[in-house]
Amino acid sequence: MVGACKDRLADALTTYGRVPIVKRTVAVDAGHPAFRRTDDAPLWSAAGLVHDPGFCVLLVRHAASSTWADRWVTPGGWLREGETTTDGFRREVREEVGLELLELRLTRIFNETLADGHGVRHAYFAQFVAEASTTAAARGRGIREVRWFDGLPEAMAYRDDYLEDFARLRAQRL
Repeated sequence: MVGACKDRLADALTTYGRVPIVKRTVAVDAGHPAFRRTDDAPLWSAAGLVHDPGFCVLLVRHAASSTWADRWVTPGGWLREGETTTDGFRREVREEVGLELLELRLTRIFNETLADGHGVRHAYFAQFVAEASTTAAARGRGIREVRWFDGLPEAMAYRDDYLEDFARLRAQRL
């Protein structure tokens, strides 16, 4: 499994070139989905700012019982075994909002230590910016709301992680 992690990282860097790799520790609630896994292999996820031609971004709210509760999040999720970061991000966007992606850009990879107060899990998070093929988004399974935003809402999970990417998008709009 460690080999699969190296393969994903190598594939991402080969496809997109060198991107910042940000190391951090993230405090998560007890019962976080990362701790439901029984193996010790690092977890991989991918998500990102999906935008329309006018550079509005698409965000989702998951079911009220989810880890995210009432916070807005970017489309994305856990990668499957053998899946590249690009393929996983595309699949998650299709599943959550029914959209295809035109142009993808990997902006950074977070090398995370998830800590719940009892233990730690190691994870990698690939952060993307991508243009949607259409603005006709639809709610997928487990998604209770989908909305296009002209700005990043205050009630957005990991909002600070996306501020730089959003500023670059807005600069393209001028």
